[in-house]
Amino acid sequence: MTMWNPDLSVFTGPRYLAIADALQLDIASGTLPVGTRLPTHRALADRLGVTVGTITRAYAEAERRGLLEARVGSGTFVRLQGQLTQASWKISRREAGWANLGINIPVPDERAGPLRQALEQVFSHTDLDQLMEYHEEAGLPAHREGYLQWLQRIGLQPDISRLFLTSGAQHGIMLSLLAMTQPGDLILTEELTYPGLLITARKLSLKVQAVPMDHEGPQPEAFEQLCKERRPRLLYCTPTLQNPTTRTQSLARRQTLLAICERYGVWVIEDDINGWLPEQRPATMASLLPERVVHIGGVSKALSGGIRVGSLVVPDALLERVKEAFRADCWMTSPLLTAVVCQWLENGEAVRLLQRQRDAMHKRRELAAQYLGRWQLEHSAGAQHAWLPLPEPWLAHQFVQQAMVAQVEIKGSDSFVVGRHPAPHGIRLALSHPATLAELETGLQRLQALLQAGPDLAPGVI
Repeated sequence: MTMWNPDLSVFTGPRYLAIADALQLDIASGTLPVGTRLPTHRALADRLGVTVGTITRAYAEAERRGLLEARVGSGTFVRLQGQLTQASWKISRREAGWANLGINIPVPDERAGPLRQALEQVFSHTDLDQLMEYHEEAGLPAHREGYLQWLQRIGLQPDISRLFLTSGAQHGIMLSLLAMTQPGDLILTEELTYPGLLITARKLSLKVQAVPMDHEGPQPEAFEQLCKERRPRLLYCTPTLQNPTTRTQSLARRQTLLAICERYGVWVIEDDINGWLPEQRPATMASLLPERVVHIGGVSKALSGGIRVGSLVVPDALLERVKEAFRADCWMTSPLLTAVVCQWLENGEAVRLLQRQRDAMHKRRELAAQYLGRWQLEHSAGAQHAWLPLPEPWLAHQFVQQAMVAQVEIKGSDSFVVGRHPAPHGIRLALSHPATLAELETGLQRLQALLQAGPDLAPGVI
């Protein structure tokens, strides 16, 4: 175990962030090599003259950055930096005994048969040579026409000239930001938001500021004040089944926010990846104000995570910029994958897969409410995840660590918070992730036991 003793005087801000920054610096410089075992929480707290809670928060922040790895029963170690994304957002199912409620993915389903059938139809009825060629950035016209059926299911009927097929919704976020921003631009988003947006914004050297939220999403008064004072380039939001809270903006709220955007010349990126999951939902922001909203969609939540097909519907004013972004990034989306999605839309398999997701999630949300409903669990029709505000005196990072000890993987609010905006203490539960209802029930029972015991009685690292 290393005798690591950093000089914190050179760092500003809260002590736990200073410790995390010191860890990052010493790991980058080689002072703390990969595999180094760090001091225990208590030992480092005594050495630095801080509380054990401060060390816990520092280690949790360092883990969030991918710098450290906590191994149950062994300690905390410096991890190989290439492992950051894989470890922080691991999607693979854990070994027996674990309940994984970490990542939002579709409920396990039998998709091999529908995929095989779609591929057979593509191979039998399609000019395969055409699929092997370069095409225009937006995708093959026939595929875009077919994909319009998917958009029509959420009431969006754009002119085909404004539709681009992408390699998933995350790809759509990258293309949108490439087309709409310059390094140093300010973008606004909900105070808790999709981590993939934060990662992409950081890579593009964009500034991100949080908009305070209420029971629907971004507060209009706070949003307008930021528009007046900061002149942001755009607002990124998920108005339907927001990640991580599951909140959905009403039609009136969408109209209010869009009116503010018109007043101050602010663009909107509407991340609608969850928009197909509920059976009823308000109109898309893109259909309410098509000249100012970029709509991001996809099939990964409703149909299959491995079929990396999504869409961008963009205002006419951004068409050339989006084409340039495509050429700078990947030129085009694979026609073979889009052909599979179009076959599923044509033969009705897309609707069947979507309905099976809805039916499965209805049972899973009922189970979650049974075990955790007394703690104001937030869950909405269609959502694959739920949001649990933590009761006092639980802290989010503390609860996540205790859940890991109990072999339950979850995500705390620290994973979704924007910058140093104060995060509400809560956890996101990916109810869709467990392979079976039994695995989900096991995880929920363990979380219920932690909540009932409280942080002082729950066994763990603190």
